[in-house]
Amino acid sequence: MEFILRLVYFQLSRHLDKPEISLLLGPRQAGKTTLLERLQETLKQKNQQTVFLNLDVIEDRQFFTSQHTLLDFIEKKAGKRKAYVFIDEISRLENAGLFLKGLYDLQSNHKFVVTGSGSLELRENVVEPLTGRKKVFYCFPLSFTEFAAYKLGVSDEAFDQEYSEVTKILATQPLQRQRIINEYLSFGGYPRVVLATTEQEKTEILREIYDSYLEKDIGLLLKVEKEYAFANLVKIIAGQVGNLINRAELASTLGLTEKTIERYLYLLEKTFVINLTRPFYRNVRKELVKSPKIYFVDPGFLYIAQGILPTIQRQPTGSMFENVCWLRLRELDLVKPPQFWRTKSGAEVDFVITSPKDGKPIPVEVKSSAKETLGKSLISFIKTYQPEEGFVYFPSGSGKGGHGVYGKTTIHFVPYHVLPGKEVVLNGP
Repeated sequence: MEFILRLVYFQLSRHLDKPEISLLLGPRQAGKTTLLERLQETLKQKNQQTVFLNLDVIEDRQFFTSQHTLLDFIEKKAGKRKAYVFIDEISRLENAGLFLKGLYDLQSNHKFVVTGSGSLELRENVVEPLTGRKKVFYCFPLSFTEFAAYKLGVSDEAFDQEYSEVTKILATQPLQRQRIINEYLSFGGYPRVVLATTEQEKTEILREIYDSYLEKDIGLLLKVEKEYAFANLVKIIAGQVGNLINRAELASTLGLTEKTIERYLYLLEKTFVINLTRPFYRNVRKELVKSPKIYFVDPGFLYIAQGILPTIQRQPTGSMFENVCWLRLRELDLVKPPQFWRTKSGAEVDFVITSPKDGKPIPVEVKSSAKETLGKSLISFIKTYQPEEGFVYFPSGSGKGGHGVYGKTTIHFVPYHVLPGKEVVLNGP
């Protein structure tokens, strides 16, 4: 498969000289195997010794009966030299966390790079056995920036060293920018979908990914008993993107207990299908503190879950645009994930991000146009928390954006193709 440049590729590359296990997690078919193959190829070009094992391949499983069996196999391949050992789909191995812990504690001179799907953490407690022995990386479907970089042919060096290079190029090519945005909002960022050339092929691959998730991850690996009810839950919450989750209502609709709904939502989040976005609050008497909102990690997957045929001609609904704006905010790689704000009286701000500079909240509102007006809820948040910065996010093509001031708060009006607040949030004004 053609290699698509990913930010996590550079992160993994820089961790290859560290002794800890590099653990790459993410949904199936998000490109983890391709990343490992590219890393192996790069190391081979530098005359480094590598070993690649895939637990989806039955023949490779014989080397995992014990840690010593695996090390003996590596020695046969690499001799006494240090080897970079790539282990794909460790989720297939029973007690994978304990196996990796024992492997690390034997203190071989080999470097291990391991991938697993979300079910790795669900089948057993992996994090605790590997405390201090691993660094976790995540491989999701392509972000918008990664997708645009691929479509624009941005070089490896420019992408790694100047992540905002993509935004600069998009600003000068409005027609191509809109085509790129429309395709991403319709079909998302699963690599096979991105590489497919026709809308029909893209849709067929998305359906295959969706069906495979329900059958393999949920049906076989995680052994969910009521698969039909689980599939219906996915469809229902796909139609409630950006809304508060009412577990009691879902339980009543599906004929399940609230405890089962809670477990199914947990499974969906841990297998990287959805994100349960939590509320931001400082006043428990006036603000919501518990009920989360749901967003999906890929817009194409979301359309399939809704039972809607993706097409570039389709204009995204307000909830779909809000979902992809959440995905954009996640690209900021903040210490604390995006939250939302809602009062018990009904005031709501779509997202709140926390500045890593000073810990102050930054409100982000999603609007359908570039009209530079502030809603009552955003004004309410500004009056309550007096943030230095705030952002209003709107669809590209509906305006150029700009700046305004409310009290002591600077409001930035930002089109979708611009990553809102990257300079302000991460680097300071």
